[in-house]
Amino acid sequence: MSTSRGDSEANVAANRQLFFKEFGINPAQLAEPLQIGRDGVKIIDQPGEYASQDALITAQPGVYLRVLTADCSPILIWSDKDLLVAAVHSGWQGSELDILGKTLKKMHTEMGAELESLYLVIGPGLSQDNFEVGPEFSDKFPAEFLMPLQGRNRYLFDNNAYLRDTAIRLGVPAHHIETLPYCSYKEDSLFYSHRRDAGTTGRMMSVIGINQ
Repeated sequence: MSTSRGDSEANVAANRQLFFKEFGINPAQLAEPLQIGRDGVKIIDQPGEYASQDALITAQPGVYLRVLTADCSPILIWSDKDLLVAAVHSGWQGSELDILGKTLKKMHTEMGAELESLYLVIGPGLSQDNFEVGPEFSDKFPAEFLMPLQGRNRYLFDNNAYLRDTAIRLGVPAHHIETLPYCSYKEDSLFYSHRRDAGTTGRMMSVIGINQ
């Protein structure tokens, strides 16, 4: 769903129209972080584009948060006690910089959310089987999330398991976290993949908001 990443403009427009119609969203209600793969987290109350951010938080009804992904993991967060939602984009760089942890902490310390009342969905991204990384990752992430490739001095990284563990360590109940069992690289009929398609690809759109 990105005209700048290889999709035709007509296809992008048609796909977005179908999505917004299905969920009753006006595109003018969207708020989007202009993702740079870092750790910017911002609390917002208006639609629009937000530079240098990879996560947005809102308590404003009628504002819908959108992240675009094509191997990085989208994370949607909501509370069962408060009118509060967040959308996070986290590839390995965001995970290394703890963008999910920073988002959860900001929701707690600045918005008053109880961590045990939060729910998370970790959406389709690279599965561990297809997330090959270099030896430097052994200095970035705990060994439990890295599977050594025999004789190659390389690893397979489990980003989604790392994100899940991050949330649990901060106090989100394990049964409040759903990791969708899909791989953006492997399932080419369903998902775009930056790695599989050598950078020329579309984007998946994940959206969360509070209805008015």
